[in-house]
Amino acid sequence: MSTDLSALVFSQIKQDANPIATAKGISHLYPVDEGNLGDFPWFWQSGTNFNAATYNWLDNLFSYQENGYIGTAGQALMTAYYNVLMATSYVLDASDNDALNAANLNASNVVNTVINEQIALFGPIPVTYTTESAQLNFIMTEVLSWGNPGLTLNQLRTSTNPMALLPNVPLGASQLVSDVMTYLAETSSVANIQAAVVSNNAQLSQMRLNASSTVPPLSTPPTAASPGYMQTVDTSGKLQVVPQFTITESTGTIQNNLLPTSGGSSFSSTFTATASTNDTVNISCRGGSAQGLSSFFLSFGGSTSTTATLFSADSSLTTCQVTLTYNGCTTITPVFSAYNVSTCTGWWNPLPIEEAANPPPNQSGYIFNPGQQYNFGVNGNFGVLSRLLISQQPIITLVYTTSNYSLIQQTFEQHSSWGCSFLGIHFGGGSKSYYQSTVTQDASSNTVTVTMTPVGLTVPITATAQLATVVGAEILWPGASATQNASAI
Repeated sequence: MSTDLSALVFSQIKQDANPIATAKGISHLYPVDEGNLGDFPWFWQSGTNFNAATYNWLDNLFSYQENGYIGTAGQALMTAYYNVLMATSYVLDASDNDALNAANLNASNVVNTVINEQIALFGPIPVTYTTESAQLNFIMTEVLSWGNPGLTLNQLRTSTNPMALLPNVPLGASQLVSDVMTYLAETSSVANIQAAVVSNNAQLSQMRLNASSTVPPLSTPPTAASPGYMQTVDTSGKLQVVPQFTITESTGTIQNNLLPTSGGSSFSSTFTATASTNDTVNISCRGGSAQGLSSFFLSFGGSTSTTATLFSADSSLTTCQVTLTYNGCTTITPVFSAYNVSTCTGWWNPLPIEEAANPPPNQSGYIFNPGQQYNFGVNGNFGVLSRLLISQQPIITLVYTTSNYSLIQQTFEQHSSWGCSFLGIHFGGGSKSYYQSTVTQDASSNTVTVTMTPVGLTVPITATAQLATVVGAEILWPGASATQNASAI
């Protein structure tokens, strides 16, 4: 019942917010269930560091709910992305595989020499490399890692002085390098196939490494921020180096749009609540109607243990018009550090996921290993934030048709401040001093209006603790094409 109510309300808010979202370049706006996230800590910069609270909010994997909105189960994006990369491989089709095996068979003497030298120098090859071709791929990748970032197999193959390209050759491995060069010369007929296998799997390996610095228990963060990484700071001053996120909008731009001195972008959503039985209400709007608990739909908590719902002030009341006005609508655009093949820096590259999720038939390319459980397509369960539409905490207006002004006034003015919960989401981080209420009466229309206005926290907070309501989000689904993502079909 509450699920249907959430879907109805989110759908109406999305419909009302769409004109602003479109004007700000968001092509497909998804409502966001903040329940497991809380409001968005928008002041992302803390000196030269990134606000850890902002980073942790953005570092979430989003999934589509069947009723039209998105939410998160609390799984970190970085962990999920790393696990997916671990479950991804570049494999050859039957034709390419046969050609490579034939070339290796013709060069069997040097193949055996290279594999035996590798084992003698560095110990057994990992058991996951079960075939001869896979073991050779492992060795080629290891040899390339002795060069500068970005060194390719073709560059090594065509070099007349390979040792000059490998400044980090381990002691005693020069003969292995020499035999690898012999192997490459004897298998030149499949050079393109070898290059594709080694390069693509090497890039996967490097991306895993770059993304693993925050993935427990594999976490091995750099000691200092370097390309593709940045440093976060939390409220206690703790610093951490993490894979890099940036936000396109400066904190100054966000603040000017979110808290303008005048004007700004805003919209309102209106619902009619009708009392049913016990704490149940029927909520209707242009998009339809649904039932749910009144305390779930909208409730207020006073500075003591006092709580109020829509009809708790006067049990004779049966209807209330509820309007939420979202002021200061603006965008947040997170940008992940893109993986750079030439420098081997950065971590974000959705192309292997897209290809593995849509493998072309009879063609070498990326695939997922058995057991991969994610749905990477549009409206799946592996969604990545592309943009956010945020606003100030909404102004909440309640209009009752009644002449019993005193009862409503007594309830809503007994406290100077309130906390508000909407669809189980606590505005302003759950503070009971975030909203102030005013009660007015219009005798001519026989209505009483309660206006709940966000005034912010009454205790001083740091800039990085400031919160904004999340109106909606644009989501990237890595398994979908650019066209599908744009239209979210």
